[in-house]
Amino acid sequence: MSPTEQGKLTRDEVETLLQASRQEPASAEKREAVRRVQGYDFQQPSRFNRSQLDKLRRINEGLVRHVTAQAPRLLRSTVKTQLVSMDHVKWEALRDELGEEVVTFVLELAPLGYRGVVTVDRPFAAACLDRMMGGQAAEGEVDANLTELDVRVFTSFIRAFLEPLPELWRNIGEFRVELGPGMQEAQGLDLFPPTEDLFQLCFLMQTSVGSGQVVLSVPFEAVRSLPPEAENHEAPPAAGDGLSEALLRQSLKQVPVELTALLGIADIKVGKLLRARAGDVVLLNTRLTDAVVVKVNDKPKFRGYPGIREGKLAVKLIMEG
Repeated sequence: MSPTEQGKLTRDEVETLLQASRQEPASAEKREAVRRVQGYDFQQPSRFNRSQLDKLRRINEGLVRHVTAQAPRLLRSTVKTQLVSMDHVKWEALRDELGEEVVTFVLELAPLGYRGVVTVDRPFAAACLDRMMGGQAAEGEVDANLTELDVRVFTSFIRAFLEPLPELWRNIGEFRVELGPGMQEAQGLDLFPPTEDLFQLCFLMQTSVGSGQVVLSVPFEAVRSLPPEAENHEAPPAAGDGLSEALLRQSLKQVPVELTALLGIADIKVGKLLRARAGDVVLLNTRLTDAVVVKVNDKPKFRGYPGIREGKLAVKLIMEG
């Protein structure tokens, strides 16, 4: 065999090397490069530009402020809320995600005719519900298998969460939020065509009982006109100011005050008071026809006449004192 022929590979050796190269697994670098490649639908770009998204974020931060202010009263816990994302999603993709890990509520913006869904992480919902019912357990310590009654009770939490929406979204028209019953299995929902474009707001709530996501999804058509068109029109701060005032008024209405009806006053000597026994009569300085003083937090506020209503002593207010 010549020196040249000694350096050559035979046909069988070449075929063996080619076969081995075809079966060689991809290197770690190649696999990582493949994972870093993400698809992008150029036919379905974001429906809002950067300026509009900034305005939408400022508008919906009102929900964050509302929940942060109101949720502690319901959950008896500190609450921190964040608007973590605003996404654009197809209904068919969202519906596939509506499984056993979330509790789903259907809502309607009446009378505008738009519908949407709110989802809450099931373990977080169970922990919140436990607190609402007087429990002390943390997330993970509560059975996440909610009953139909549990979900019905938790509806009040979602209703409170969405309370400021008509004020914040007033730019799309006057409406009220009508909330349907909650569902623990909603993959069969047929609310929209499969390719319906939905605008999705994702909120992260962190409490002493755990953390979880609350996600609000509505048709893009419902919020198309939500960002104000005029650049010099700062609707979100105005909405925030109005919301803050409304929340303050609502909070003030829920502050408990002490109402006291003063039937009369009697001056007696200490000696007589020490000799007082059951059955003794003490004369007051008021007559039956006199109006009594009604105090609010120990300050005279009204005057009224004593009486009985529904088997209980009562005072009919007649004038400010």
